[in-house]
Amino acid sequence: MIWVAVGGRGTLVGAILGALIVNFGKTWFTSALPEFWLFALGALFIGVTLLLPQGVMGLFHSRDLKPAVEPAPTISEEEAPV
Repeated sequence: MIWVAVGGRGTLVGAILGALIVNFGKTWFTSALPEFWLFALGALFIGVTLLLPQGVMGLFHSRDLKPAVEPAPTISEEEAPV
Protein backbone atom coordinates (compact mmCIF):
# COMPACT_ATOMS: atom_id res chain seq x y z
CA MET A 1 0.00 0.00 0.00
CA ILE A 2 2.82 2.41 0.75
CA TRP A 3 4.27 1.86 -2.73
CA VAL A 4 1.07 3.14 -4.29
CA ALA A 5 0.77 6.04 -1.84
CA VAL A 6 4.32 7.19 -2.55
CA GLY A 7 4.24 6.67 -6.31
CA GLY A 8 0.71 7.80 -7.01
CA ARG A 9 -2.72 6.26 -6.93
CA GLY A 10 -4.54 5.34 -10.11
CA THR A 11 -1.57 4.56 -12.33
CA LEU A 12 0.54 1.47 -12.75
CA VAL A 13 3.60 3.64 -13.35
CA GLY A 14 2.99 5.34 -9.99
CA ALA A 15 2.94 2.02 -8.16
CA ILE A 16 6.13 0.91 -9.89
CA LEU A 17 7.83 4.23 -9.15
CA GLY A 18 6.71 4.02 -5.52
CA ALA A 19 8.08 0.48 -5.25
CA LEU A 20 11.44 1.62 -6.60
CA ILE A 21 11.62 4.60 -4.22
CA VAL A 22 10.59 2.62 -1.13
CA ASN A 23 12.89 -0.32 -1.88
CA PHE A 24 15.84 1.97 -2.62
CA GLY A 25 15.20 3.74 0.70
CA LYS A 26 15.00 0.42 2.51
CA THR A 27 18.27 -0.74 0.98
CA TRP A 28 20.05 2.49 1.86
CA PHE A 29 18.65 2.83 5.38
CA THR A 30 19.18 -0.80 6.36
CA SER A 31 22.86 -0.52 5.42
CA ALA A 32 23.53 2.99 6.77
CA LEU A 33 21.15 3.33 9.73
CA PRO A 34 19.27 0.05 10.25
CA GLU A 35 17.62 1.09 13.51
CA PHE A 36 15.95 4.09 11.83
CA TRP A 37 14.45 2.31 8.79
CA LEU A 38 10.94 2.02 10.21
CA PHE A 39 11.00 5.63 11.36
CA ALA A 40 12.08 6.74 7.89
CA LEU A 41 9.32 4.66 6.30
CA GLY A 42 6.73 6.22 8.59
CA ALA A 43 8.07 9.72 7.91
CA LEU A 44 7.99 9.05 4.17
CA PHE A 45 4.38 7.89 4.35
CA ILE A 46 3.27 10.87 6.47
CA GLY A 47 5.23 13.34 4.34
CA VAL A 48 3.82 12.06 1.07
CA THR A 49 0.30 11.98 2.48
CA LEU A 50 0.52 15.59 3.67
CA LEU A 51 2.67 17.20 0.98
CA LEU A 52 1.97 15.09 -2.12
CA PRO A 53 -1.59 13.71 -1.88
CA GLN A 54 -1.35 12.42 -5.48
CA GLY A 55 2.07 10.85 -4.86
CA VAL A 56 5.20 11.51 -6.88
CA MET A 57 3.29 11.05 -10.15
CA GLY A 58 1.06 13.93 -9.08
CA LEU A 59 4.03 16.22 -9.64
CA PHE A 60 4.04 15.28 -13.31
CA HIS A 61 0.25 15.46 -13.73
CA SER A 62 -0.03 18.85 -12.07
CA ARG A 63 1.86 20.57 -14.87
CA ASP A 64 -0.01 21.79 -17.90
CA LEU A 65 0.94 19.02 -20.26
CA LYS A 66 -1.11 18.90 -23.41
CA PRO A 67 -2.08 15.50 -24.75
CA ALA A 68 -0.22 14.31 -27.84
CA VAL A 69 -3.50 13.93 -29.73
CA GLU A 70 -6.32 16.36 -29.11
CA PRO A 71 -9.84 14.96 -29.14
CA ALA A 72 -11.96 15.66 -32.18
CA PRO A 73 -14.55 18.40 -31.70
CA THR A 74 -18.09 17.19 -31.24
CA ILE A 75 -20.98 18.46 -33.35
CA SER A 76 -24.25 19.27 -31.67
CA GLU A 77 -27.60 18.43 -33.27
CA GLU A 78 -28.18 22.07 -34.29
CA GLU A 79 -24.88 22.22 -36.21
CA ALA A 80 -25.21 18.85 -37.92
CA PRO A 81 -26.07 18.94 -41.63
CA VAL A 82 -29.52 17.64 -42.49
